[in-house]
Amino acid sequence: MKRIIAMVAVAAAVASVLALAGTAAARRKPRVSIRVSAPVTRTFSFIGDPNGPTSTLFNINGLLINARCDSRGAPIIFAFSSASKADLFGRFFDGLGRLHNVKNSDFTKSSRGEALYSSSGDYDASGTVLFETSDGKVVTINYAFDNASTLSKQNVCTVYGSFIAT
Repeated sequence: MKRIIAMVAVAAAVASVLALAGTAAARRKPRVSIRVSAPVTRTFSFIGDPNGPTSTLFNINGLLINARCDSRGAPIIFAFSSASKADLFGRFFDGLGRLHNVKNSDFTKSSRGEALYSSSGDYDASGTVLFETSDGKVVTINYAFDNASTLSKQNVCTVYGSFIAT
């Protein structure tokens, strides 16, 4: 009797291991996309007056970045997507060392713009933002911004940096 119970236990263990292996094999396999074409690398610079008009910094691979200055000369930066499915993630540190996260894993053409600036009262900052579309296009942005105390105390705000797009 003990031998039969032991054999049933072994058979059950083997069956459960095979079932787990089958479940793991049935899961979606990740897609890896490596683009052979040369990436596009550009720099951008925005210098604006307080209450000035919105300017497009760049528009590439379904990612549009706009900037303007508010009435106090603080930079206002937004990202928009024309992609139907995309992710936007990043971080920037303000002049006081505080970390600000940018996270939108459901970034679509119908979603509102995503803020890439801080309203914490300290407007000089630098950071990195990464954007990816569902068809594998990627844009990496390194940027910095500052309020009206920049450029030899001129009454302007600045947004500048570079991006790499595949």
